[in-house]
Amino acid sequence: MKNQDLFAVVSDLALAVQAVSVYPESHQRVQDLLVRLHQRIHEEAGRLSTLHIGFMGDHAIVDEFPFLGLSPTLHKLIRKMQEKGIEKVSFRKGITFGELKRFVYLVGGGGESAAELRWEHISYGRIHEVTEGENLPSGLSTVVRSHVLLGAADVLKGLLVSLAGGSVAGAGVRVSEGRDLVDAVMRGLRQEGMLIDQLMRLQAHDDYTVTHSLNVCIIVVAQAIHLGFSESQVQEIGMAALLHDVGKETIPSEILNKPGRLDAREFERMAEHPATGAKILRKIDCGSDLPMVVAFEHHVKYNRSGYPALRFEGAMQPASYMTQIADVYDALRTYRPYRKSLDLNTTLSIMKEGRGTEFEPRLFDRFLELHP
Repeated sequence: MKNQDLFAVVSDLALAVQAVSVYPESHQRVQDLLVRLHQRIHEEAGRLSTLHIGFMGDHAIVDEFPFLGLSPTLHKLIRKMQEKGIEKVSFRKGITFGELKRFVYLVGGGGESAAELRWEHISYGRIHEVTEGENLPSGLSTVVRSHVLLGAADVLKGLLVSLAGGSVAGAGVRVSEGRDLVDAVMRGLRQEGMLIDQLMRLQAHDDYTVTHSLNVCIIVVAQAIHLGFSESQVQEIGMAALLHDVGKETIPSEILNKPGRLDAREFERMAEHPATGAKILRKIDCGSDLPMVVAFEHHVKYNRSGYPALRFEGAMQPASYMTQIADVYDALRTYRPYRKSLDLNTTLSIMKEGRGTEFEPRLFDRFLELHP
């Protein structure tokens, strides 16, 4: 896939920069990484004529595809680029091995000033600058400004699979990645002026649960911000929303992806995912119990007509009500093999019928304020 090839470029660039800062030039790892990196960049630059890579915040943007810098190695690359004052680099068709090697050593090895070096097939600088008469594609600036989550789907997929697999080892790192995604959602909403659908449209993944979980997180974080929760509370609620469907990772794909109504046996199996998700999250330190609680409660409904049955009386967690609202909203707005996506007015009209029964009325009214 194109995205994977482009991500391999920035990943190999990060590895090569790290290697030259640690090993001598003669080391085999340095040579192998430089050769592989040159092959990748030479191929992509040949295909595109010019391969553009941008570095902004915690993102690397490769040919207008943003990737969150969630790996330590990519974080280091972004930091080194920032130290050199490099926000963008362009590799042109015909780039030589020698040019690329010198650039990698410029970034990773230190010494020479970035302002002093120029090559025929490489240019670099800040986003607002035009280097050697070359403009960045207009989409790159748009991506830097707005598309803060396009690299998040694969990260979330890894997180959900890891948690569902019961691997406690490394769970702390995975949960930390989840918090980074929630932070990115918060930034994205503020950059997009709280336009929920604008940010939701940017999500895409071949696993529906991944796309759905990101969208639900976006909607719930928007609700939490709108309701005036503190920054830390928004992060906690967003994390719970992000992981609300982790139990679905244990549901057979033929049930999850069935292009039609589930039969009684299949629905019974599907209805296990809230309790399963809660059991998974109970074993993981997510910073609070809220993700576990929301995973368990998000299908119960305000009037308790959903599932699973609760043994206690009284209100559920507000985050559970908020997640349920978001869950239904995204399900109606999203295309499924058995149903077309519904427009905004139709979606809200259907949901209004559930006010006070399916949905907690006060929180639902506040949700509607996000769609004036």
